[in-house]
Amino acid sequence: MNEDEVRTTLERIFREIFDDEMLEVTDSLSRDDLKSWDSLGHIRLITAAEEAFDIGFTIEEIEVLTSMGQLVEKVSEKI
Repeated sequence: MNEDEVRTTLERIFREIFDDEMLEVTDSLSRDDLKSWDSLGHIRLITAAEEAFDIGFTIEEIEVLTSMGQLVEKVSEKI
């Protein structure tokens, strides 16, 4: 799976988790940009990404994954 495929899958996950089919998901999208990306939303997002890509994140990784770009990069490293 290449980075574009990772990005496309993560875009779908973002829209599902945050219940917004029109959400504009760019690499710069961060927790500061979405009110619903609170602590519970973050856990739901990370869990959905782990399941979709059959990977796992450490606690340290979870804490610093605060933007779409970071998530794309970290998932791409792990698959």
